[in-house]
Amino acid sequence: MAALKNASSLRSLLLAHALAISVVFVIIRAALSFRDATDALAFYGVYHREKWNQLIHFFGVPLIIWSLLIFLAHLPLPFFSLKIKIPFAPEHRATYGTMLALFYAIFFLKIDRIGGVLYFPVEYAEYVFAVWMHATDQAEARMRCDKRQENPTWTGTGWVLKVAGLMHFLSWYLQIHLGHMILEGASPAITAGFGAALTSAPLFAFYEGLWLLGINPELHISTSELVAQHTEAMCAAGAAMRVCESLM
Repeated sequence: MAALKNASSLRSLLLAHALAISVVFVIIRAALSFRDATDALAFYGVYHREKWNQLIHFFGVPLIIWSLLIFLAHLPLPFFSLKIKIPFAPEHRATYGTMLALFYAIFFLKIDRIGGVLYFPVEYAEYVFAVWMHATDQAEARMRCDKRQENPTWTGTGWVLKVAGLMHFLSWYLQIHLGHMILEGASPAITAGFGAALTSAPLFAFYEGLWLLGINPELHISTSELVAQHTEAMCAAGAAMRVCESLM
C-alpha cells in the first residue's frame, strides 16, 4: 500500500514539475515579445476597456498570481538546492515560484521603472505569503505523518493546494464569465496568448489603480492611444467585440 502511495506521489510530482516548467517558460517567452511597457499594457488593455471589468481584474489578477505562486512554492528547482533567507518569510529552497517572482520583478523594472518599483512590494507580499502558507502546511503534514510513521508527500496536507486551486478557479471564472462575457462583451486576453496575458496582466491590473491616483499619466495616454489603434484594427478584421459596434 505504501509503495503504491509513493509511486502515485512520484507521478504527480513529475507531472507538477512538467506543468511548472511549461507555465514559467511560456510567460518568459511571451515577455520577450513586448517592446516596452506601452506595448505590454496595450495588449491587455484592448480586452479590458469596461470599468467594472477592470475592477474585477484589479482583485482577480493578484489572486491568480498568488495562487499560482502557492502551487510553484511546492516545487523546488531540481539540481539547485539554494536556501533563501528573506525578511518576513521562513527559510526555504529556491522554487519555480522564486524563479517566476524574480522574473516578474526584473521584467517590470526593465519595461517601466515607476510601475516596477511600486509593484514590487505587492509582488513581494504575494511571494512571502505563498512561501509562508507552504511552509506552515508542510510542517503540519510532517507532524501528522510522524504520528502515523509515514513519509510526507510533496502536496503536504493538501489543504493549501485546495484553497489555492479554488481561488484560482473562482478568479478565472469571475473574470471570464462576469467580466468578459457579460460586462465587456469580448473574449479574454488569454485567448490571444496565454503567456502574454499572464505576463502583462499583473502590471496592467496594478496600473488601473495607479492611473486613478494620477500616477504616470504619460504612460496612461500612450497606452490608451495604442489600445485605440489595436481596437480599430481588430474590429476592421471582424473581431467579435462589443466595442466594435460603436466604431461601425
